[in-house]
Amino acid sequence: MPVFYLDTSALVKRYRSEAGTEVVEQLLKNPRPEDRFFLSILELTSGILRLAKAGQLRDATATQILAQFRSDVRELYKVWPLSEEVAVSAVAVVEQHKLRSADALHLAAAQTIAGLAPGALTVMVTSDRELLTAAEAVRLGVLDPQASGAAEKVKELRRK
Repeated sequence: MPVFYLDTSALVKRYRSEAGTEVVEQLLKNPRPEDRFFLSILELTSGILRLAKAGQLRDATATQILAQFRSDVRELYKVWPLSEEVAVSAVAVVEQHKLRSADALHLAAAQTIAGLAPGALTVMVTSDRELLTAAEAVRLGVLDPQASGAAEKVKELRRK
């Protein structure tokens, strides 16, 4: 049973139609009882509000997206806390992989989750190239919703 950690580049595809949306929908649609989808809530909230502030998203649309996201947080996702352990690990991630701070926090959280579920494959779901490379380097599974063959990979992961 894989455990999925969705970073913002993947998660936003659930709420805005863009390349990879259909793969994220496939991943999240009809989850099995044992499926676990982890995330951090700050970056998506910030990103949506910044898009609205920049005029790239209507305020009403931003409000609707955030309301749906909050509902999904209660019903579908598991929010991973920003603990001291994750923050300290994120510093090490930055030093090793030279990631941006938010991406380092995502990777550190995913690594913490992987450490707590040693029998499960932890999969970083992201479309961020640097984060994909770093996740592979620390031996996490990866899923890029925009990659060719991503829909087949979701099916394969579901069989595990």
